[in-house]
Amino acid sequence: MIARDQGSTDEGVRFLAEAGQALAASLDWEQTLVQVARLAVPALADWCIVDVLEEDGVTIKQVAVAAADPRKEELLREMRTLYPPTIDSPQPAARTLRSGEPVVFEHFGAAERDATTRDEHHVELIRELDPKSAIAVPMLARARTIGALTLAWSESDRRYTEAEIVLATELASRAALAVDNSILFTREREARATAEEAAARLRDLEVISQAALGHLDLNRLLQDLLEGVRTVMRTDTAVILLLDETGDELVASWARGLEEEVEARVRVPVGKGFAGRVAATRQPVFIPDVERAEVVNPLLLKRGLKSLLGVPLLVEGRLLGVLHVGSVVPRVFTNDDERTLQLLADRISLAIEQSRLYESERSASRRLEFLAEASELLGSTLDYSAALERLTALAVPYLGDWCVVDMLEGERLERVAVTHADPEAQAAAYGFLQRFPITQDAAHGPGLVIATGRAELIPEVTDEHLQRASGGDPAYLEALRAIGMTSLLCAPLVARGRVLGAITVLSERPNRLYGEADLVTAEELARRAAAAVDNALLFAEAERRADAARVLEHIGDGVFMLDREGIVRLWNRAAEAVTRLSAASVVGRPAAEAIPGWAAIAASVPVATTPATASNAETLPLELPGREVWLSIAAVEFNEGTVYAFRDLTADRVLEELRSDFVSTVSHELRTPLAAIYGAALTLQREDLQLDETQSANLLSVIATESDRLARTVNDILWASRLDADRVQVDLGTHDPRDLARTVVEAAEVHLPAGIELAFACEPDLPAILGDPDKVRQVLTNFVDNAIKYSPDGGTVELEIARRDHAVRFSVIDHGLGIPPGEQRRIFDKFYRVDPNLTRGVGGTGLGLYISRELVRRMNGTIWVDSREGEGSSFSFELPVATA
Repeated sequence: MIARDQGSTDEGVRFLAEAGQALAASLDWEQTLVQVARLAVPALADWCIVDVLEEDGVTIKQVAVAAADPRKEELLREMRTLYPPTIDSPQPAARTLRSGEPVVFEHFGAAERDATTRDEHHVELIRELDPKSAIAVPMLARARTIGALTLAWSESDRRYTEAEIVLATELASRAALAVDNSILFTREREARATAEEAAARLRDLEVISQAALGHLDLNRLLQDLLEGVRTVMRTDTAVILLLDETGDELVASWARGLEEEVEARVRVPVGKGFAGRVAATRQPVFIPDVERAEVVNPLLLKRGLKSLLGVPLLVEGRLLGVLHVGSVVPRVFTNDDERTLQLLADRISLAIEQSRLYESERSASRRLEFLAEASELLGSTLDYSAALERLTALAVPYLGDWCVVDMLEGERLERVAVTHADPEAQAAAYGFLQRFPITQDAAHGPGLVIATGRAELIPEVTDEHLQRASGGDPAYLEALRAIGMTSLLCAPLVARGRVLGAITVLSERPNRLYGEADLVTAEELARRAAAAVDNALLFAEAERRADAARVLEHIGDGVFMLDREGIVRLWNRAAEAVTRLSAASVVGRPAAEAIPGWAAIAASVPVATTPATASNAETLPLELPGREVWLSIAAVEFNEGTVYAFRDLTADRVLEELRSDFVSTVSHELRTPLAAIYGAALTLQREDLQLDETQSANLLSVIATESDRLARTVNDILWASRLDADRVQVDLGTHDPRDLARTVVEAAEVHLPAGIELAFACEPDLPAILGDPDKVRQVLTNFVDNAIKYSPDGGTVELEIARRDHAVRFSVIDHGLGIPPGEQRRIFDKFYRVDPNLTRGVGGTGLGLYISRELVRRMNGTIWVDSREGEGSSFSFELPVATA
């Protein structure tokens, strides 16, 4: 310790000199402060504490303690651990740090102890340390307080004198100067190292920048850049994730040291995980410990990365993606690292944008050349099928690996052109459509596009897309998977607001995924193809119409056409001749005004939807000025209107009326059956003839048979007369079709000829029909009698009943003579018979089928025949199902 006599000043000077030498011996400022504590004990204190104030000006950190008594040194450490001073605490060190002036406790008693402690344990620690006198002096350097020395006498009753306080203050000042010099030296050395490192990074950045400007091949460029990033940042991995076209996900696109992330096409949602946060905030993100952080990509952990740093890739404020680097050893990335990586990211962003612009210009040029060539090809021929085949060949491989064109033919799709590099696969595409027809309720592809009239883009085809497209058909799903498509474009062929078909382009390569620019190209190609197809169709239609017009001018039947509004658009020469109305006076006017009497008969004209389904023509009277014309007329409806064809049957009508009158007159004078009946009766009455039992029975059979024949003949003639006069009453009601048919079968079985079998088949649970039961039985009886009559060689006659949508169908089928094709249209005409010369012994009036047709029509049904000559016939009629 320093004596208090006259020589104390000299002792103090020597002490400070020794202290100066000790403090100058090290540039480690913490070691310097440890040395200060050791110098202070026992020269200035029995125990000493050295604290420093952190740069934040708030936090106080203990650097060193020293005590003459080793036990007390441990107590000092415990006290500083449990009760570290804060800038606003009452402890001596905190007080001197706040004021910048020494704090002196000349006598440290109970009051001072209570004023500088926090709780009972703190008080107990101070009791054991037992300070008798204490001081705290600031460590000042360049007018800044950097720490404090706390000194205390505890082993004797000594008190700090003014000289000792001055000496302690000087020691603290010299210690502060030594610490300040050490810190300045350390900082200068760190600054020099940082500057050298920055210079090296700048050199590397310059190399990378030159590389960014020297490549237009994006893949090569980015692989080189990422290698440079790893070198500059001294990291193990460098990865670029680009924002996809939706802007919702980042896709791993290039990597060094983590290539498996690119191979797996890792996708990270924006806002999720490490890279997602970088993209969402557009700010650097540092992860010091990957294992404790939220990461979406498990490959980061699998690679063993410990620390990550990521920055956004930005161009003019637009987010392109994320660049991140990683280290397999724990690492603290500094602000300088962030700035460096951001500079690298900016150069990479510039390189990506430059390459994209170049590629966009080159693609646009190629696209224009492709479309120009396609237009030239499409305009070179009016055979649109050949043109589309050549178009698909042009599209592969420019647009994709597959190009398919499907055209709408009525309600179904027809595949007209396919191109693929593999001829076998190309041929199989036609069979694919036959195995799995495309419908307009499809979830994806041509069916959907044709139904909606809107193009479809699937940038990346997934198995979920294929499952939806297959509609749950396992075979269809496997066939779709076998194609191996990775991306799809489908655009409708639309001309004049009408969808003609669709063009579909497929990619089989994972690195060729379609985007919006490709969709625009496909839509433009489809538009040009649709225009070419429409032009070809219009030309063909114009030629057909020209041919049709020439035919219509020379045909013998009258033909006219009404549009959807009922306006006459066509009136041929035969129509002029029959009606004596000129085309000039009719065309362009509503039919109800231009054609006298048309309004009265228009609703009765049978109108079919296609020529194949056209029913028999209706004979109707047309009241023209000064005369009545009977027309046999029928019509076919199509998308532009309705075409009517008619023939003048006025003379035939007169003849028919005469025939009807004649039949009515002579029906009561049919001599043949009457003569047979009369002769047989007279024979039976003769008394001079002795007839045995067999002869009598034969004569009675003649009477019965001819009477029945006479009754049926008269009945048919009378029915025909009543139908002609429209005097037939039809009583419609709800009836069981099985019961009606069963009564007819049972009646027929009573007098069934030899060699004929009658079969009856009826579907279960048939609904009731709306009809007149007597008329239904009459029609069925006519059919059955007719079938038996025209089966002279015997055989089976079948009566079948079945449900057909909203109707019930009755059919009588025989295997007899059949009807020649040329005669089938007339089979339901009055008086018509298939065998008028009785060459097969089949007689009749020819009225039965005519009566059947008229009765079925009056019950709101339909009737027809299907027959092959020599193989038999099937006569059918349908009646509507009764509604509840």
